[in-house]
Amino acid sequence: MRVRMFTAWVDESGSDMRRDPGTYMLSAALVENGKEEGARAAMQALLLPGQKKLHWRDDASRHALIVEAIAALGVEHFVVVHCAPDIDIRPERQRRLCLGRLVPELAELGVTRVIAESRGRADDRRDAQAVEHLRQSRRLSGPFHIDHARGPFDPLLWVPDACCGVITRHRCGDSTHYEKLSTQITMCEVES
Repeated sequence: MRVRMFTAWVDESGSDMRRDPGTYMLSAALVENGKEEGARAAMQALLLPGQKKLHWRDDASRHALIVEAIAALGVEHFVVVHCAPDIDIRPERQRRLCLGRLVPELAELGVTRVIAESRGRADDRRDAQAVEHLRQSRRLSGPFHIDHARGPFDPLLWVPDACCGVITRHRCGDSTHYEKLSTQITMCEVES
C-alpha cells in the first residue's frame, strides 16, 4: 500500500477591509508529491503575455477562468481565517494564530513540507520560528519543514492566492466562485 505524501503551497491575504474588516487568512493548496509539474504547467498556461505572476487582484476579468483551472487541478485547499473586527490586532499576530492552526492540521493530513510565499527574510524567519514553537510545545511532531519562495518563481503559489480571493468574495456575499471549489475547500476560523 502506497502512502500518499503532500506538499502544501501557502499564501496569505487580508479580506475586504470595508466589508469584512479585521480578517486575515492563510490558504494552503495541497498537491500530492509527484504531481507538482502538471499543476505548475496548468497555472503557467494562465499567464498573459508579459505577465510574470498570476495574482487574483490583478486579474478580475479572468476570475472565472482561474477558478475553472484550479478546480480542474483536483487539489485540496485548507484555509484558516482569523477575524477580529472589533480589536486592533497586528497582521503578524493574526498570521501566527493562523499558522498555529494550519500547520498541525496539514501535518495530520500527511503534509511534510510547506512552501509559503516569501514576505522577506525577517518575516520568513518568523514563520520558521512559529513552526519551531509548535514543535517545542508538542503541537507538531514528525517530519515537517517550511520553506519560502517568491511568488513569480513558483506558479503553485498562485493557487492559494486565488483561493484567498475566492474566500474573500464568499465572505463578502458573492459565492459564485466558491461554489465551484467548495467541495475541495476545508475552512476553519481561529480565535484570538
